[in-house]
Amino acid sequence: MNLSHAILCLRAKVCRLWKGMVITMKLIIGGVAQGKLEVAKQCAKSVNSELETWNASKELVIADENYNFVEELYSATIINHFHLIIKRVLQEKQEPELILDEIIARNPKVCIVSTEIGYGIVPMDSFERQYRERTGRICCKIASKAEEVYRVLCGITTRIK
Repeated sequence: MNLSHAILCLRAKVCRLWKGMVITMKLIIGGVAQGKLEVAKQCAKSVNSELETWNASKELVIADENYNFVEELYSATIINHFHLIIKRVLQEKQEPELILDEIIARNPKVCIVSTEIGYGIVPMDSFERQYRERTGRICCKIASKAEEVYRVLCGITTRIK
């Protein structure tokens, strides 16, 4: 199966899965070293509140940009550094939007953590500009699908959706 055929099959599958699906995904955004991961861990605990206690028997799976297989993203409790995952996918000449669609379809309770990268000077490098633009648009898509969206600044969490 070639890549374009696989992409078409994936899009069709995602469209079928999204119909009627309840998405409880959360998005946490903020600057570097502002406490986003700690907020994500608290959100993950609340998602798994059916457990009487949060203990070592319930492993907190955190995927990040160092994932070995894209399958790890589909089963993680928290996906940290999502902006770097987007960058890695773009560097591999793949479509991050398709991976996001699959994450939403297969892991609708995931907590996605991304650093805000749209502030500041526009990069001169063409790839960096494309990465910045796509990351912003993908985070907008995540926010539109997510049940809850939080922004973390100086360790203070604000719910924005």
